[in-house]
Amino acid sequence: MSNERLKLLIDKILDEKKKEIIGKIDSFKNSIVSQLDDLKEFSDFSKFEMPQAIAMNDSAWESETIDILYEFVKKISSAEDQKNMITAMLEGIHKFSSRAALFLIKDDKLIGWNGSGFSGKDGEIKNDEMKNIFFSLSANTILKSVIGKKKSYSGKPLSQPDDHLIYNRFGGRYPDKIFVVPFFVKGKPQAVIYSDSMDNKKINEKEIEILAIVGEMSLDLLPIKRKIFARIQTKEYEDEETFVSEKAEETIIHEETAHSIVENDPNRKARVIINDIILYNQDVVEKGIQNRNLYNVLEDTILQAKEEYLRKFSNLSSFEKNLISILAKGDKNVLRGYKFETM
Repeated sequence: MSNERLKLLIDKILDEKKKEIIGKIDSFKNSIVSQLDDLKEFSDFSKFEMPQAIAMNDSAWESETIDILYEFVKKISSAEDQKNMITAMLEGIHKFSSRAALFLIKDDKLIGWNGSGFSGKDGEIKNDEMKNIFFSLSANTILKSVIGKKKSYSGKPLSQPDDHLIYNRFGGRYPDKIFVVPFFVKGKPQAVIYSDSMDNKKINEKEIEILAIVGEMSLDLLPIKRKIFARIQTKEYEDEETFVSEKAEETIIHEETAHSIVENDPNRKARVIINDIILYNQDVVEKGIQNRNLYNVLEDTILQAKEEYLRKFSNLSSFEKNLISILAKGDKNVLRGYKFETM
């Protein structure tokens, strides 16, 4: 879809919203005028009925909603890179909910990208701490459910057996309601958008869906717009900002091709897994190296990484070599306690 077609679609959505609001305002105005014409005595004011939408300040609220929606549609569609685009989308969604977060599908996990609206108070995580959170796709959470069904969910926070894992890792209280949307890239679900309601704040589902759709289309167009020359190298391929890779000739690389290159090279696979550990445990890794107890503080994570590697390759030499050179920054002693098999 070209930028011009994207602009026309956005303008169409906004125009429809504006017409809807104008229609409601005209209806409210006619209702008020009609009732005022019928008033003959002061006592008749007791019979006057304020239209419900005005009494609830919905007309003013909807006008503000259009302004917010327009602002963030522009931010998303004009973003120069994926990080700014996703950040703008989450900030926009937060305007229509209490909190918002995005989780990437990566191998057998859902990995946090970032959050918006997470305060860090009363046990709740901060926005940037979302990067340290991941959920296994073997866990029956609502995040996994919307991916499988390719359909949004709106309702109570505990709809799936393992949903408690989500809120335990977020910290703080359970929300009143959640709205979870699958996020598509090139027609395939590649991420999940989570939003919720706290303290009875309303979730504007239609507006959130509009921002998600604009985000999907903008992401699809971004490689062409920026004319990025992508190189399939482990560090770049696994960068936290990368959803889609490109060929040097400005065409899209099929994700299966890039995935196959990583999966069939033991050294690349080891580097990918170990870079994951660093990416989502940066503070722990740094402190573990400083205190020379890296394996002790990351034992479960390292053993899980080892199991993931062994599902594809039987020789641990590449894994253990990169464990030292990348994770331990060349100092084998900080991994004291790990039982090396090849080193």
